[in-house]
Amino acid sequence: MTDSMTSPPAHPTLPTDYIRAVLGPRDAVLDGVLRESLLQRSMPTIQIDDNAGRLLQLFTQLRKPARALEIGTLFGYSAIHIARGLPPGGRLTTIDNDPVAAELARANLVEAGVADRVDVVVGNATEYLATLTPASVGLIFIDADKKAYPAYLKACYPLLEDDGLLIADDAFAQGDFSAENDAGDDSRERAAIHAYNVAVSRAAKLFSAFVGTENGLMVSQRRVS
Repeated sequence: MTDSMTSPPAHPTLPTDYIRAVLGPRDAVLDGVLRESLLQRSMPTIQIDDNAGRLLQLFTQLRKPARALEIGTLFGYSAIHIARGLPPGGRLTTIDNDPVAAELARANLVEAGVADRVDVVVGNATEYLATLTPASVGLIFIDADKKAYPAYLKACYPLLEDDGLLIADDAFAQGDFSAENDAGDDSRERAAIHAYNVAVSRAAKLFSAFVGTENGLMVSQRRVS
C-alpha cells in the first residue's frame, strides 16, 4: 500500500492533482462554504483555488499584519483564509460592491469562526481606499474587476506599510476572463492585468514575483529603502 505522504501519486494528469494528493482535501468548513455558496446560492465559480487560499493564509501568517485589506469579497472564501492567518488583534477589511454577495460572505465568515476579526464593507473600493491613512496596511489582496487593476494599484500603493505585501489574483494575463463581462470579450481585462504586472515589476519601491497557482498570483513587497 502506498502512502501519499511518502510516495508521489502515479502519473498525475495535472499539477493540481499532485497538489491535492500531497496537501489532502480541504477542511470540512471550507467544503461547506463552497457547497452553500456555489450549489445552494449559485454564486459564480470564480473564487481562488485551494492552493492559492493556503498561500494567502501563509503570507498572512508570515507578515503578521495588524491590518489587512481585500478588494473583492465575493462569498468570502479568500477572506476566510486571510482571517485565519491574522495575528492576535489583527483585522481584515474586505470590500465588495454587491450587497447580496456581502451578506453571504458575512454568513460564511460566521460559519468559519472568523467573523470577529473581519469587517465587510459594501461600496466602491477606490472611494473607500481614498479614506484610509497612508502606510497603515500590512497586507492587501486584490481580486475584483480586472479592468480596474491599474486603478487599484494606484489607490493601494500609498496604503502599504514598509515591507507590506500587495497580492493580486488572476495574474496570468493569458487567462480566460470572458465570464466576468457581458460582452464575452476579455481583451480589456487581459490588457489591464498586464499593465498591472508591468507596473509592479518595474516600480523602484516594490519587489515582485509571480506565484504559480492555477490563475497566478503576483506578490509584491514594498521596499523599506
